[in-house]
Amino acid sequence: MSGPIGFGNPVSPKGLASLVENPPHHISADAIQVNFRVDPKVVNPYLPEGLSLTDDCIGYVYVADMVKVSASHPGQEFDEPQRTQYNEGLVGFYVKYDNVPGRFSAFIWVSEEWSVVFGHYMGFAKKQADVFKTKLQPANPGLPKLGVGTRLRGQVDRFGTRIVDMGITLTEKLPDDGVPSYGHRIYTYRYLPSPSPDVPDNKQLFGLNLGNATTINVWKGEGFVKFQDGSNEELEAFQPKEIISAYYFQRGWTTDTVAELVKDYSK
Repeated sequence: MSGPIGFGNPVSPKGLASLVENPPHHISADAIQVNFRVDPKVVNPYLPEGLSLTDDCIGYVYVADMVKVSASHPGQEFDEPQRTQYNEGLVGFYVKYDNVPGRFSAFIWVSEEWSVVFGHYMGFAKKQADVFKTKLQPANPGLPKLGVGTRLRGQVDRFGTRIVDMGITLTEKLPDDGVPSYGHRIYTYRYLPSPSPDVPDNKQLFGLNLGNATTINVWKGEGFVKFQDGSNEELEAFQPKEIISAYYFQRGWTTDTVAELVKDYSK
């Protein structure tokens, strides 16, 4: 069958019009993350059937400056930097399925529409929002150097409400890959409502192992988190009662269409 092509809509004869480029996507993050204790009774209603919290009941909030380049476009960071840069905030939990641990992002906010759409293709619960993180440039005489005592902050604003406010004060340099992560397996919930009564909604749980994952320039610190519900959020139930740990780090990985179908709720 011939016709227009592309990795999702809009399709075109050469496939150049698609909002999202063909995977794999090589992704990196300059991130701050705060881990906090959660109440299973509060979190469980947010988890797809079959997922459960790990025994230590830890959630996390994360804000990052992101870079994405598609393997289908070598040199994309030079040719069109505007399609490689975005900001991201998320709230997630360390979970397991059949005792296989991983991470699940309940809410994700990004600054660019192509990241929102790619997220929905893959099962990541993304919305568009304004996301900001402290940026330090060593040549700026008015900014601190990265080190003990440095403060970094992340914020997410949506529809005029600051829904996430989090930050860290650095206290200790750690070895590379020093952030506890339960490995690099991600669970995603792909929910696509059907436009027809004759076709069921698409509801699937996937397990995706991120490739080439590495974490460098790791710092530990003291963190804080505050959530606020907006008109389109349900976050305040996660308000932390105990901060467990906080980190600054840089992480890179590869996201590809190699996910394992763990459970199909559509059948």
